[in-house]
Order: sequence, then C-alpha cells, then structure tokens
Amino acid sequence: MDATHRSEARVSREEPVGRRSVSEEVADHIRERVFLGELRDGERVPQREIAQSLGVSSVPVREALASLKREGVVTIEPNRGAFVNGLDADVVREQFYIFGRIYGFAARKATERADPDVLAALSELARRIVAETDLDAMIALSIEFQMRIVDAGGSKRLRALFAPFSRIVPGNFYDTIPGSAEVTRERIVALARAVERGRPDAAEAECWRLIDEIGELVAQRFRDGAGDPARRVE
Repeated sequence: MDATHRSEARVSREEPVGRRSVSEEVADHIRERVFLGELRDGERVPQREIAQSLGVSSVPVREALASLKREGVVTIEPNRGAFVNGLDADVVREQFYIFGRIYGFAARKATERADPDVLAALSELARRIVAETDLDAMIALSIEFQMRIVDAGGSKRLRALFAPFSRIVPGNFYDTIPGSAEVTRERIVALARAVERGRPDAAEAECWRLIDEIGELVAQRFRDGAGDPARRVE
C-alpha cells in the first residue's frame, strides 16, 4: 500500500468523526510523505494533488500547511506556495535533542512536585509498558506516560512546545523504528524509578537518554536510506 492509500485509509477509518479535523488528517498525510522522502527538501507541496488524492477541498490543505509552518515542516512563500523543509539524519538528531530537553525539564518539575497520584500512575504505566507485547497498545501507553509527565511538570506553554516534536515519526513509532520499543521499555523503567524516588536530576537525565537514544535510531534510519523512496523496500 502506497503512502497516499495509507493516508486515505487513515482519513476514513482511524479516528471517529469529530475527534480530529480534516486539516489534522491532511497534515498527518503531508508529514508522512516528508518523513518517507516522497516530498523532499525544497520541493513545492502539491496542494491540488493532495486535495484530490484525499478527497478534500483546498481549505483543509491550506489549514494543514499553516499548522505545518508553525512546526517547521514547511515554509510558506507569498504568491509561490509551500515548500518542504526536509528531514535528514542531522535534522532528526537536532529535533530529538530539543524534544528530550523539553521532556526532561517536565520530568524534573514533575519529580519536584511529587504528586502521589502522578507517581502511582507513572509506576503503573511503566509496569504495563514493560509487560506489553502488542505494539499498538504499547504506543498508546507510552503516549499516556509522556503526557502524564508533561501535564504534571509543564506549563501550558511548555505543553504547546512539546506537541510538534511528538509528531516527527508518523504512524506507530515502534513499528516504524526497529529497536525503539526495547529502548523505551528499558528507559521508562529507569525514568519512573527516578521520579518515584524523588530524584529530579536523575529523572531529567533519564529523559535525555531515552529521547537521545531513540533519536539516534531514527537518524540511523535516514543514514541507511530508509527515507529515500528509491532505496526503500515496500
């Protein structure tokens, strides 16, 4: 199944009507094509073709591009259109580095605040993540763990910064990036333990390790040519 058909299926099936807007689905489609190398650095985003392939009007495409501009995925030039800011190994490592530091700061603050309900929830989520073998279920648990940390340790502004970095890799992260599930299980346990023991320095450092190691796995995918459609095996 090619990227267009995958995205069409996602628009029609993945989320119940009303939970996500059409423009958010279009943005996911564009992110996926950028990640897969189907839209390359400096290339104009084919807005009409995207609208036709997804069966939507031009309005949600423009809305999606405005959102992607805020994330740094595209640059919009007046009277010329939207142009891709492509991904490569260096850009990926840079983005994950920043993501890890934001996440780490939230973990530090959550540890310092030491809300008993948050600590108990994180410990339980860590236990379930380690035990979970279904990757779809594991990604849901991992997202819940992340958001517990960010909600407990971050301001609204920090949460707004956090969101775009969590969308770098489309689809189920653990399916897409080999080895990432194993890294997550190991590091989540250490992170939850540091938070539970009231060690903010250690909690922050474990976040850095977790995100840096995963970022390196994603960067390696690009170094191996997995983001190049000409070298990818379907």
